[in-house]
Amino acid sequence: MSDDIFKDRHLSEDEETIEKTINYLKLNDPENANRNYAIGFLRFMERVAFQIEKKQDLNYDDFLREFKKSEQNNTDLAD
Repeated sequence: MSDDIFKDRHLSEDEETIEKTINYLKLNDPENANRNYAIGFLRFMERVAFQIEKKQDLNYDDFLREFKKSEQNNTDLAD
């Protein structure tokens, strides 16, 4: 991982970040605490990074809820 994590736009490719995300999911979303979901979550973060940088108060719980909602929408579209 780069020294300046806030400038790193490839977190979904960083093994350490993927493992930390899986650990976060184990606590907050145990049924989805797996590598593929973690990578998807990180990619979702990357897609909205520009908007997050402009927001001063980022609530990670709200962010996780939004990600789950986007995943459900993607699943609904695939059916």
